[in-house]
Amino acid sequence: MKPPHEKIARAECRDEGYHFNVGDQFYVQYTRHGSVGIDAEIEVTGDGVVEVERREAEYLHPERLKPGWTGGDKEHVRWFFRAIGPGTARIIVRRLFRFEVESECTIRVIVK
Repeated sequence: MKPPHEKIARAECRDEGYHFNVGDQFYVQYTRHGSVGIDAEIEVTGDGVVEVERREAEYLHPERLKPGWTGGDKEHVRWFFRAIGPGTARIIVRRLFRFEVESECTIRVIVK
């Protein structure tokens, strides 16, 4: 059985943006590796267009989460959103390395 997030659209950084209807769900995914200092932060603009529903994290190597093992805390993190009103929103994803912004991209979302 596939995880439920595979039925929900995945939004990624791209020029043409995404079109959703009110009530649609989508998610943004990034990789976090806390022990190395790799993380991300998300900023949403366009009040009343999309809302954050939840955040989920999934370890990529749970078998490495043992004393003395390294690399076990690398995760895929998914931010789930719902389109709640018509308009345009921007989701800014800042990729961080040791708390410093390494890169940034914007996901444009148009809700009808």
